[in-house]
Amino acid sequence: MNCRACGGTTCKAFDLHNSRHGIDVPVYRCRTCRAYWSDGGPVDYDAVDLTGYYMAHAAPIRARYARLFEHLASLREPGRFIDIGAGIGFSVELAAAHGWQARGLEPNRYLAEHARQRGLDVATGYLDEQTNGQYDLVLVDNVLEHILHPLPFLRLAAGLLSDDGLMVVAVPPLDWLRDALGRSSWVRARVSRPQLNVFTEADEHVNMLSRAAMLRLARAAGLRPLPVRFHPSRVYDNPVFRALRLDDGYYHFTRL
Repeated sequence: MNCRACGGTTCKAFDLHNSRHGIDVPVYRCRTCRAYWSDGGPVDYDAVDLTGYYMAHAAPIRARYARLFEHLASLREPGRFIDIGAGIGFSVELAAAHGWQARGLEPNRYLAEHARQRGLDVATGYLDEQTNGQYDLVLVDNVLEHILHPLPFLRLAAGLLSDDGLMVVAVPPLDWLRDALGRSSWVRARVSRPQLNVFTEADEHVNMLSRAAMLRLARAAGLRPLPVRFHPSRVYDNPVFRALRLDDGYYHFTRL
């Protein structure tokens, strides 16, 4: 397997056991950008009703988006917004409350329908060549780790940006600490907290992106990274955290 970010050589790192399907998933590590890649397992994202999960975690999800849009208010005036992978529509809801013309795109029909029943503009479907529109803010929140072909996906997302539009991408952070922890078979087998073990979803998370890998992907997709750092938790959004070179997993881009 070649690296999906830089095209470099990868080496076999370890196997992850996919208990849902009873298979072992080989995971590869790029020698150049230190990202991890796999082919995951058979996942049908539009077949399972996930509304119960989102409603059970509604308060922290809404709080996270509230902090995100408070942060974005310092960077952009409200305009046209789209969330690619909008889930149950909490981001669309919070964006509208902050003055954005907000819509979402969500492949899971149960989540999209729940959002529409709450009066939100969330279409059912995947990002593809037929997705159109020009947006001042594009959000890709915890989606890219699920995409087997992340570069074409990012190119399509970049094509939705207006000339001075902003894209925010959030992925599970893979820094030196999470990398070291993830190399431990004991951590992979025994630690379930995703903040410490980034390899908790063997079937669904097929890309574990280091900052170097994320920036390479973005540039190849025609995106320019901005020197903006953000995390919705103040535990992580502080100078000490960054001095230790721990990552927040949030990226801000404009078009090249």
